[in-house]
Amino acid sequence: MAFRSEILIKLDKKGRALLPAAFRDELPADDRSAFVLYHSPNLTGVVNGNSRKGFDAMLDRLRLEALGPKGALKVALDDEEFDPAGYLSASSRTVAMEPDGRFTMPGEFAEALEATDGVMLVGKGDKFQLWNPRQWQARREVDRTRMAAFVRSLAAGDPRGDA
Repeated sequence: MAFRSEILIKLDKKGRALLPAAFRDELPADDRSAFVLYHSPNLTGVVNGNSRKGFDAMLDRLRLEALGPKGALKVALDDEEFDPAGYLSASSRTVAMEPDGRFTMPGEFAEALEATDGVMLVGKGDKFQLWNPRQWQARREVDRTRMAAFVRSLAAGDPRGDA
């Protein structure tokens, strides 16, 4: 599974959109009737998306990383314990999708994205993101600069010196 590309998707007046085939095809073949959306834990106004299986696997990795093997039991027994996976799970929504890929954007996500008529759908490998188009354009330029600096740093460390 690898979500790729960036695509502007339009929202109709009822908040419906079409998940492009290139993204639908990355959902597990036996689970293409829905996907999960959740607010980015560290970027305001960005919504992450994933298959249900991908989201559940991420929650398992997060819980293990944050709490360790015994931490999951503590979270299950102690309602005061902070569980980052539980936090993400509580704010997530499973979004049903019609066979043609049409879905209704939950209002809370449309509001967070300040989506008026469309959002940028951005592939991020094992997940995808939804961005306000103007916000994505600005981020894309920042990321382009970061990528250029990263490539230059690789060349600077090249022992052949022929960067």
